[in-house]
Order: sequence, then structure tokens, then C-alpha cells
Amino acid sequence: MKNFKAFTLTELMVAIAVIGILCAIVLPGLLNNNPNQNRMMMKKAYTVFLDITHDLINDSENYPVIYGLCPDNGDGGYIGFDCAEADSKFPYLFSKRLSTKNERIPDENTIKTDATYSKSGNANCNGVGSSCYYLTTDDNMSWAFEKSVLTKGSYTDSILIGVDVNGSKKPNCYEGSNSDNCKNRSDNFDQFRMKLYANGTVKIHSDDKWAMESIQVNSSLTE
Repeated sequence: MKNFKAFTLTELMVAIAVIGILCAIVLPGLLNNNPNQNRMMMKKAYTVFLDITHDLINDSENYPVIYGLCPDNGDGGYIGFDCAEADSKFPYLFSKRLSTKNERIPDENTIKTDATYSKSGNANCNGVGSSCYYLTTDDNMSWAFEKSVLTKGSYTDSILIGVDVNGSKKPNCYEGSNSDNCKNRSDNFDQFRMKLYANGTVKIHSDDKWAMESIQVNSSLTE
């Protein structure tokens, strides 16, 4: 008569416990750190930004243009987005085109002074510097705008915009970041940065190679 061997109850319980531990370790990373999802959201954010900046720079009520130059006191004129006296003008106008989780911004001065929209610290500004204007949209993207005014008449000045495509979810990393949880990462970033120039040109930050690849923009146009 053959003797059939079987697992004991203790062995089964140990096996189930090991499987549970492995699932607890692996699943959060798979669910919250999906590279395909990050790529898709980067492309969406880039497209949205291009569309809105195109609308704004061509809206004569927001950025009035006379023969290609904004009116001034005769000192060379303005071009496009440098037709602004305050660094809060562009993020305020941009926010009006988005569906944000924050309460509706009633005026340009509010985004400039309210702590909900005005942040400090590079970690809070998606890599655009130590001070920024900050917006969160209904799709959980966060947008950080460098507090900077373009020099009148300059074609080379730019404003840096940092996007976190999944909001507060980790890893909260952009390419080139020196933070401990980011500096050894080579892919699957959830943040990237764009430069907005006075004439409306938008370029991906030259360090954000993974974002360039994700958005599938010709690198010669974005570096």
C-alpha cells in the first residue's frame, strides 16, 4: 500500500503567510508606480500645456498685441508672454483654463498671496526652484510655476513649469533630482519640467530625457 505525503496545516499556514508578505511588498509598487501610466499622463500634461499656452498667447484680451509687440512707453516693446507686470499673471490665466481641485481663484492677486497657491521649497515645487505658484487639477496632476517675469523683449528668457503627473503619489521624482529617493533612478519618473519662452515656444527641460521619450517629441526641438 502506497503512502501519500501531504502538507501539514502548519506548513500551509507558513506558505500562505509568505505569499501575503510578498504581495504586500510588491503590489503597492505595481499599482502606484506604473511606468506606462506615467508616460501616458506626461503626454497628456504636455498636450494640455501646449493647447492652453497657444490659446493664451493668441488672446488679445490677455496679452494684447500691436504689430507683434505689446504696447509700452517706447522702450523696445514686449513680445508675447513677457507682456506682464507680475509673475502671477500666467499661472492665474492658466488656472482659469483648468478644472482645479482648489477653490476657484477669484483674481490674480489671490494666487500671488494665498498659501494654497504660493509654495516654497524645491520639494514642493516639482523641481522648478525654491518658490512657485502651485495648482492641483481634478485628475490629481500638480502644476508648479516658477516665480519669474520674462525680460521685456527677450527671446531667450524662459519660465520653468514642473508637473507631477500623479500628485502626491510616489516616487515624486524628476530626472536629475539629487534627492535620496531619486538620484539613482533611471526611468519611470512621475515629474517633468518644461520651459515657456516669451514667444510661446515650449521645450522640455534638457535633463528630462525620459519625459521626452514618453511624450515622443523630437529631441532636437526640445533640448
